[in-house]
Amino acid sequence: MVELQTPSIGVGQTALFVAWMRQLESDRPDALFRDPLAAAMLSALAEDPVLADVAEVIKQTHDSAAGFPTYFAVRTRFFDDEVISATRRGVRQVVTLAAGVDGRTVRLDLPAGTRWFEVDLPEMTPFKNALIERSGLPLACERHGVAADLREDWRTPLRAAGFDPSQPTVWLIEGLLMYLTDAAGDAILTGVSELSAPGSRLMLEHLKAAMLEEEGRPVRERVEEQGASWLSARDDLTSWMGGHGWSARVYAGDDPRIGYGRAVAPLPACWLATGTFTRPADAPVN
Repeated sequence: MVELQTPSIGVGQTALFVAWMRQLESDRPDALFRDPLAAAMLSALAEDPVLADVAEVIKQTHDSAAGFPTYFAVRTRFFDDEVISATRRGVRQVVTLAAGVDGRTVRLDLPAGTRWFEVDLPEMTPFKNALIERSGLPLACERHGVAADLREDWRTPLRAAGFDPSQPTVWLIEGLLMYLTDAAGDAILTGVSELSAPGSRLMLEHLKAAMLEEEGRPVRERVEEQGASWLSARDDLTSWMGGHGWSARVYAGDDPRIGYGRAVAPLPACWLATGTFTRPADAPVN
């Protein structure tokens, strides 16, 4: 049996929390998706005391922000559809930054030849690799786990894993930017843009600015109980992404146009954005 080393408290534990949210969605008869990797995680860690801590955070979240768990289902399905749409239009290279326990590489219906790079912290990457191996779930694509701290040099390890910056890429940045400073988040977007060929697509999530004020305090406290902290938020995603070469469409997390018929709680208030890379074709690819 492959040994699993449970991620420590902090952002790693929030990944377990979100995976559990996806499992709760998977159990619904009208589920927006089914995530077998989340089920495998819960089974593998059934006796691990860290899950009891996560369960308590989930209970408190339900009590303090009713309807918030639905947001994770809507967010997941929204990005699922965007990734599938891009790959069906010919993009065969996908990169997830801060992949956590995301199960897309085992559950999405991806075209043949898709290569998916999942970048995450050095303690999360072996955990995810071992979890997939232990689960026995077949991969839906060629998957590469890349260990790197996104606050440091992550582009070199990504290239070393076989990433090709000359090819169009689908970038997915989900559940990450709010845990970085403004400067670190801007560095991430700069790096993504510098590695993007024409035809690349970007999907990202960020917090609304009000979440760092009194309005967001109840949910911030739930996050802090997991040993993590929200460090940034912004309401200017269209211009921010545009300044880095991306033509963006931005939606509020509770926008019924992307809600798949679900009612999402207004708190915490988040943005979901998609973008197409518009850099001139003759610009250099670094």
